[in-house]
Amino acid sequence: MSSQVQIALLNKKLIYILIFVAIFFVIAARRPDILLHPQLWAEDGKIWLSGAYNQGIYSFLLPQNGYYQTISRLTFSIGLLFGLSKAALVANIIAISIRCCLVMFILSSRISFIHISYRIAAVIYFLFMPNLSEGYVNITNVQWYLSIYLFMIIFADDAESFSWKLHDYIVLIIAALSGPFVIFLSACLFIKRVAQWGGIINAVKRINYFDIIMVICFVIQALAIILTVSSHARSSAPLGASFSLLIKILSTRIVLGTFFSNDMVFNFASKECFVFFKGWLSFALMFVVMISICKAIISSGWRFWISVIFPSLIIGFTLANPMMSLTEDQWPTFLIPGGGERYFFITNFAFFCFILFIISQMGKFSQALLSCLMICIVPLFFLNFSIPPLAHVGFREDIKKFDLLPKGQEMSIRINPQGWQMDLKKK
Repeated sequence: MSSQVQIALLNKKLIYILIFVAIFFVIAARRPDILLHPQLWAEDGKIWLSGAYNQGIYSFLLPQNGYYQTISRLTFSIGLLFGLSKAALVANIIAISIRCCLVMFILSSRISFIHISYRIAAVIYFLFMPNLSEGYVNITNVQWYLSIYLFMIIFADDAESFSWKLHDYIVLIIAALSGPFVIFLSACLFIKRVAQWGGIINAVKRINYFDIIMVICFVIQALAIILTVSSHARSSAPLGASFSLLIKILSTRIVLGTFFSNDMVFNFASKECFVFFKGWLSFALMFVVMISICKAIISSGWRFWISVIFPSLIIGFTLANPMMSLTEDQWPTFLIPGGGERYFFITNFAFFCFILFIISQMGKFSQALLSCLMICIVPLFFLNFSIPPLAHVGFREDIKKFDLLPKGQEMSIRINPQGWQMDLKKK
């Protein structure tokens, strides 16, 4: 290998590293306490860290809420190698790094069939999108981002080099065994293979290692769901569902929530002068969106089909079995600012990408329209950039006290949100 080629490869790697660092900085800058004052959020401490600390490797064999969540258990097993006091920081670094890798994959040559300007626009939105307070940034909600990552691998051109294949296998195994989304993503992969090879029979004949691993992970998660269905920790509260409420949820949380903060959307909807928004305007908005999607489905290929199917399945199963309230009707709580933000990460990103797709079909005007879109939403990015830090609930003080305990003594350590705790037995 010539020195010029070596220098070119070194420069390319350096560029990748710089891009990774820049993305990492932007993600951390939206809520600096992620790194400066790291704390645990909900299941991060109550289940994942306490499981890794108290049960060790055995915890990997235990499904949670009906399915395996490998990334959460793996992350805190790694975090504990650096000490209990550093586990939260290590977990946050891993959570940020997963997002960085996803962004870099979107910008990679694997998706070069989409013009780079649209991919950059999608990445900018991904980094600055509103309504992320609930899942920003923690391991508990990283399964949603891993599902996007695995979806993008299915959406992309198939891997050809050894390094890309290894990358795909690693992401596939971790993502598929870290949430129930492999059930939906398997359908997307099936559609891709049938379209690629011209029918179901040819798709079966040309099955590869990636497909086989996907099937195995599908079976593992499906069995976990079936065998533990009676023990799922889901709310038994009534849905309180209605068609009009469905339209309001979709129009406010997905269509408008893609661009505006929940506070802005619901303040707008509550104004007397916009009272029709609660009725006819919501219907009209969703009618236009649905007609546009149906028209695009007819004229587009398998990539667009799975881009509609995956988020539709996500929101469909979310609304069918949400975890929003233990006592009150659940659907109305989706119309409370900040309620269930985790359920809309995927749908909001998908809807923004749909807007980009529509713009890309505008011929010679597409680049101008893309520029106008980004110019218009940049102010919204700055309005929604800063995310409030987690409250100080005494986590760091409790960790210090726990470090001084004698071996075998148990202690409850306070974590976010207020009122949550994790129980550890000193080793």
